[in-house]
Amino acid sequence: MIIEFVGCTGAGKTSLISEVQSRLAQTAQVTTSFDLVAAPFGLGRVSDRMIRNFIQEIAVLPIFIRTLRRNKAIIAYTLRMLVRQANFSIFMINNLRGIERKIGVYEKIKRYTHNRIILVDEGTVHLAHKVFVFTSAFYTSDEIARFARLIPVPDLIIYIRAPVETLVQRTLQRPDPPREIRKNRTLTENFINRACAMFEQITQVEKIKSRLLIVDNPECAGKAFEKVADDVAQFILNFEANDQLAYATSPQGPWEN
Repeated sequence: MIIEFVGCTGAGKTSLISEVQSRLAQTAQVTTSFDLVAAPFGLGRVSDRMIRNFIQEIAVLPIFIRTLRRNKAIIAYTLRMLVRQANFSIFMINNLRGIERKIGVYEKIKRYTHNRIILVDEGTVHLAHKVFVFTSAFYTSDEIARFARLIPVPDLIIYIRAPVETLVQRTLQRPDPPREIRKNRTLTENFINRACAMFEQITQVEKIKSRLLIVDNPECAGKAFEKVADDVAQFILNFEANDQLAYATSPQGPWEN
């Protein structure tokens, strides 16, 4: 079962994933998408975000190329959205790398989901953040909805929210804020507001909404945060149990795919 965590910068996705993983590990086989991709190369302990991204890009490039035909619709659509920015820069290159990494990682990990829960920090759904947020171009809700309908989706999506001011403060305090905003408060506020609006729109698309859990995370520590982690972990276990029951009792039987 693939579970993707999405949300604005500063929502606390990485912290929550770590807490949820430790809880799930007590009763289930669980790993993260990065560990699954990097562990075969002995690189699972790398913590620097830029290096982690580079490792994933290299590791999944072959499978990304092999599945180009399957994903050609979303790749073509995403490229059209990026071209609209009319600003070929280092940020555009990073966005292109993001397409390869997120789709490649999805194709890689979905082959290893048997009897295992895989937690994904910003996967295919979160690709919308690169396409629709870090740009000055205007996008309609219909374009965001079309993007959502084209992307390959995980089994479950955890959308983490927090108040805008909280998101802004956390982002400004991060040691590795997005390069597009460079710890500039005005830019940060604009991008956070744009991201919140985009996530509210994309999570209303039926393909996303039907497998969505929305979690409010105003804190990243303390008892309230631990309660959020407990609730998310229990929801995942219940979701997995119900999914397995539905599959086992389906007319086609659990032995067929």
